[in-house]
Amino acid sequence: MHGSRPVAVSATLQYLLFAGMAAALQRLPLSLVRRLALIFADALFFAVPIRKKLTMDQLRAAFPSMDERTVRATTRASTRNLIITLFELMWTPRLNDEVIAREVRLQNKDVITGALRRGGGLIFMSGHFGNWEWLSICSARLLGMSPLAIVHPLHNPGVDRLVEGYRSRFGTRLVPMGLAIRDIIRTLRDRGIVAILGDQSGPSNAVFVPFFGRPAATYEGPAAFALRAGAPIVMTYMLRQPDGSYDILAEEIPSDDLEGATDANIRELTRRHVRALERMIALRPGDWLWQHKRWKHAPPDPSCVVRDP
Repeated sequence: MHGSRPVAVSATLQYLLFAGMAAALQRLPLSLVRRLALIFADALFFAVPIRKKLTMDQLRAAFPSMDERTVRATTRASTRNLIITLFELMWTPRLNDEVIAREVRLQNKDVITGALRRGGGLIFMSGHFGNWEWLSICSARLLGMSPLAIVHPLHNPGVDRLVEGYRSRFGTRLVPMGLAIRDIIRTLRDRGIVAILGDQSGPSNAVFVPFFGRPAATYEGPAAFALRAGAPIVMTYMLRQPDGSYDILAEEIPSDDLEGATDANIRELTRRHVRALERMIALRPGDWLWQHKRWKHAPPDPSCVVRDP
């Protein structure tokens, strides 16, 4: 009993800190929230280097030709992107149609609507890139649909409840990853949208797909569901512009040549969506969450690794 008390106190303090900061940010205009995020991010970068070494090591491995000055600048940019995303998430209760119309542009909506018209539902994929939190929130409003979003619950239950309210603001339905199978099948059968972030490390027994030259454990679920339901995978990216606003870009992953949910086809479609995200990150490396341990596991056997053709 005594051993659990410090944990409980810590969780309460974490919740109060998060809720208090969110309440304070929601009283400010969005432009000021973004400026404060930059100040806070730079303070973290210089004074409290959270996962700074991990970020820089992963950048060096991903971009062997990148000089140290650029590695450091990209690490700082990634820290800024993370904090801006967090602060904007906290500000979400102020998000409305007027703000979305001013701040977010869905550039090629026809890619998404065209994929939906084919009738098998849609896998709406992205990674921890740009503002991934606002991606599904704003897309839901701009598309006039309520996607099913697969989420990892946060460790702090109080913070998780707050964030769940933010994420579901415009009708997005949330389901934890471990309990999602039935909901995904039902949503795709009803020609709906399933939103998934596909760049988190999979378990050690997952398929391994080369990601910036190193095998990375990768979930096969999105590709498996897509092939079984006949649902296209559309990669989406929320690109932050110099003025702080966003452009959402969509890219369908080719799959017409993959007939049936065979193991080989699932692995190949997984490789394709990983490669698409890799190309976008290579263009804007500071927009991705390099603080995540993407290469946490090593492949137990060479046969686990999906090779590029």
